[in-house]
Parts: sequence; structure tokens; C-alpha cells
Amino acid sequence: MAEPTPPTQPSGHRPPRGLLVLYVLLPVWAAAYLFVAGGLVAPEVSPVARQIPGVSRAPGVAEDPHADQMRAIVEVVPADARDDEPPTEITEAMLADAESQYRALCAVCHGPTGRGDGPAGATLNPPPMSFHSPAFLETPRGVSHWVIRHGLGTTPRRSGMPAFAALSDEQVWALVEYLKRLGRQSP
Repeated sequence: MAEPTPPTQPSGHRPPRGLLVLYVLLPVWAAAYLFVAGGLVAPEVSPVARQIPGVSRAPGVAEDPHADQMRAIVEVVPADARDDEPPTEITEAMLADAESQYRALCAVCHGPTGRGDGPAGATLNPPPMSFHSPAFLETPRGVSHWVIRHGLGTTPRRSGMPAFAALSDEQVWALVEYLKRLGRQSP
């Protein structure tokens, strides 16, 4: 007995048009996302050789793991903004408002205690700064003010840190002071 022959498709048969679009567009979209939009591209971060008081390593002392990250951040901040200081005294009421702003705007990445361990921060490269880092604590307040105001997303740092330009200057300075105080608190 002869074996049955498998059915053959007519020579002009094509898959449905929607499937062809899916087969072509999906790989093109995936490649564009992964390689062009930055999905797999590592951030271009290069530490700077410039010494920052308190951030450079003393002989025989282990370097703060955030020191290179802080040096790279300082490098993108304009030199004339680095040493800025708040124009007015930061009051306790301003700090209370800054704490609320921190919880609403910052804790998702930097974590509730400012250690860079927030749930959204786990996916970021580079990771969010820990405000408990000696490198952060010893960096001038003007650097933090500029970073909060302008963000780092459009700088060579290419970080996930957004700009909070909608905050008033007074709110940003209060937030900077809150971050410095939060970093000095023990766990």
C-alpha cells in the first residue's frame, strides 16, 4: 500500500498580510529600541581626574563606592553653579515641606532612607546616588541644587535623574538641605 502524500500548498499561497507585517516590523522595532533608543546601550560615564575636597581617597582608606559617580556628576555641573549657597536660611517648616517632596518625588528611586535603594532605582544604570555616601555629603550644595533643578538626562552623564524645574528655588534649596541631613542620619 502506498503511503499518503502530505498536502501541498498552491505555489501562489502567501501568509496573511497582517502576519507579514508582524514578522517584519516586530524585529525592526525591537532592534531600534534595544540599540538606538538606549535599551542596551550603557551610559557613557567617565570619571574625572579632578580632585574634589573630601571626595578623593586618602592613602590606606577604602574609597567610597559612590566617589567616581559623584565626580562624574560634579563634572557636568557648570563651574559657576557648584559653589552656590541658599540665598536665605532654611527653616524647619521648609524642611518639613522638603520631606514631603522627597517622599513624593525622590524616594521611588533613592529609597525611603536615601540609600539609593528605591524600587524604581533598581532598574537604573547608573544606580541612584546614596545620600549617605561621604562623596555626596562632602560635595558642595550648589551641585545638588543644579542637579535637582536641571536633571542629568540630557547631560553626558546620561542618568535617569529628571529635572524638577517646576519646584521653586526656595523648594529646591530646602530639598538640598533635607538630603544632606538625611545622609547624615544613621540607619
